[in-house]
Amino acid sequence: MLNSELLAELKHLSRADKFQIIQFLMTELAKEEGLELLDNNKPYRTWSPYNYSDAADKLMSLLEQEEGKQNA
Repeated sequence: MLNSELLAELKHLSRADKFQIIQFLMTELAKEEGLELLDNNKPYRTWSPYNYSDAADKLMSLLEQEEGKQNA
């Protein structure tokens, strides 16, 4: 199948089918690049600024220091 024929066929797919094609292509490209894919069944740690008052205190301290330098 030629590239132009494939593109024409893709235009007729449903939205869900287009997402499946994108997911398939991204998976294939990741494999070719040797990248590790995320596993939907595995938990991953993420950082969030919520409930992290130490960071807010440190930022406020730095802002006050910078403000003091500008006023001096």
